[in-house]
Amino acid sequence: MSSREVLQSWKEISAYLGRDIRTCRRWEEPLGLPIHRLDGSVKARVLAYKDEIDNWLNWRLHEREIAPAPAAVPSASAKTRSPMLFLRRWYILAAFTTVLVIGLLGWRAISSDHPRFVPTGDRPALAVLPFVNGTDDQGLDYLQESVPDHLIRNLQRSAEHLTVYSLEVVAEAMRTIGLEPGESLTPDDLAAIAARMGAGWLLIGRFARAGAGVRIDYEVREAGADQAIKGDHLPGTEADIAGLEARIANGVRRAFGVPTFARPEALQGCSVEATRYYETARAVERKYTLSLSPTDLEKMISLLSQAREVDPACPMAYLGLGDAFQHRFAYDGRDPETLRLMTENYRRAYEMAPERAETNIGIGWIHFFRRDNDQAYAYFKKALELDQTSLQVLMDVGSFLRSIGILERSAEYYSRVIQAGGPTADILMLRAWSYEHMGLYESAPADLDKMVELDPDDFMTHCIRARVLVLTKRYDAAAAELAMAETLAPGAGYIVAVRGLLAAAQGDRKAALEAVAAARDLDRPVRYTYYRSRIYALLGMKDQALGDIELAIERGFDDVYEYLYCFPFLNNIRDHSYDQLRGDPRFIEILRRQEQTYVRYLGEYGGL
Repeated sequence: MSSREVLQSWKEISAYLGRDIRTCRRWEEPLGLPIHRLDGSVKARVLAYKDEIDNWLNWRLHEREIAPAPAAVPSASAKTRSPMLFLRRWYILAAFTTVLVIGLLGWRAISSDHPRFVPTGDRPALAVLPFVNGTDDQGLDYLQESVPDHLIRNLQRSAEHLTVYSLEVVAEAMRTIGLEPGESLTPDDLAAIAARMGAGWLLIGRFARAGAGVRIDYEVREAGADQAIKGDHLPGTEADIAGLEARIANGVRRAFGVPTFARPEALQGCSVEATRYYETARAVERKYTLSLSPTDLEKMISLLSQAREVDPACPMAYLGLGDAFQHRFAYDGRDPETLRLMTENYRRAYEMAPERAETNIGIGWIHFFRRDNDQAYAYFKKALELDQTSLQVLMDVGSFLRSIGILERSAEYYSRVIQAGGPTADILMLRAWSYEHMGLYESAPADLDKMVELDPDDFMTHCIRARVLVLTKRYDAAAAELAMAETLAPGAGYIVAVRGLLAAAQGDRKAALEAVAAARDLDRPVRYTYYRSRIYALLGMKDQALGDIELAIERGFDDVYEYLYCFPFLNNIRDHSYDQLRGDPRFIEILRRQEQTYVRYLGEYGGL
């Protein structure tokens, strides 16, 4: 057996991690970087094992996940998303947990008081499929999506025992194999869904009439098996749905030998009629986050307004309107009136339900937009204390940390979301962004590859993959990615910017400067500075590069609600494009100031 490779000083450890010694020392205590001391004292000589460092990176920043599914077949029509989708978190508030849902026919429910499943090895991976409305009452169609969504979020609270895929992930898998809402699913369909997702278990359900009320039939079965390990028939009324959902979730937990929750989650406090409008609006929102259709957004706002009108005491109606106006604010020009409406509705939701994690999240983003990070932190922290298992809370907390430059912790929160069952294209993008900006160029491409599997027609993913390839000096592969992006979105500004970065890295000054001239946004001058400053630096144009960096630090929040050029980004010595700047006194001063901000944020917001 070969001996373990040892790093025998802080200098060797920092070189292996691609960070300076101060950063590595800072990672030891709060983040658990595995450092050994010869006599155990603080001043003793240090050493570290490469395999332990690798395992720490994998555990702390890139936890092991389910093996990726087979690549999807590209759709016939290419689609493009707003570039802001990958630079902002806050307008995809619920996208990772919910999406357009499908129906399930061909039902067979059985009751099982003694589940046969005994967990072995890895955590079971469960896909909750959309339920069927077998009542012939179209007014109950909203339950097809809302009940699975609530079940998923409830079961994801047991993430240490189960992997439960988010509804968006389930729907994406079904869509790629040609299944549509309301179709009858054959055993072959169920097997295909499970194989596509890597799910070992399926939860399927159906609604039926039970006198004047409704009955939910459900079963849990192993993928490919005909026999269920757990099933039940739960009668009630439409007003009882939340309680029935809690009973189903605990029934699933018992089937897998997982601890149950003593009490159901708190009810929404809304009338049945308001709940119908609210849940229907959320279904529309799940479509909107994929299409960005203004028509869908206006429909969502209309439905939520109706929910508010029929039940002015329903906090979820105000929360939903806050989310909807946040979508509009992000995509339609950041109009001050839209921001006012968002603020007004979030505040009303919080006043009515201050102990809901989601209402605290809304207030947190209000303060963030106002640059009041202390208050934003307070509300995000409270949301985490109220529900530290909510994937929405985990994602939002991670995104707040990412936005203020604490990238190590943001990646950790994103990993928790992904591990629990929410590996959507958006959350993968956010984590890949954090990895890339920290210089973890081996981890970022893994997430980008999964993004391509989920959404092969998104040109931005190919642009970002090309950018990472340039930073790792794989220029031919970067050119191939840009060619693919060009077929999906000819002439897009981000493609031009990345082409300029590639040209500069290859020494083509003329092509690089042409790209710089083309990739400018007069209304938002900070846009593309990550590319421009790198291009200028690669070309030896230090004044221009440093000018763009200073501009972005000063104006970045005004343009994109982001604190740009955070210390981990500037301190990433693996980013060779800035090599010519690193000895410049002006760059050193910028780095010093950004480090001071970073250290202050670590102290002030380290409670997250």
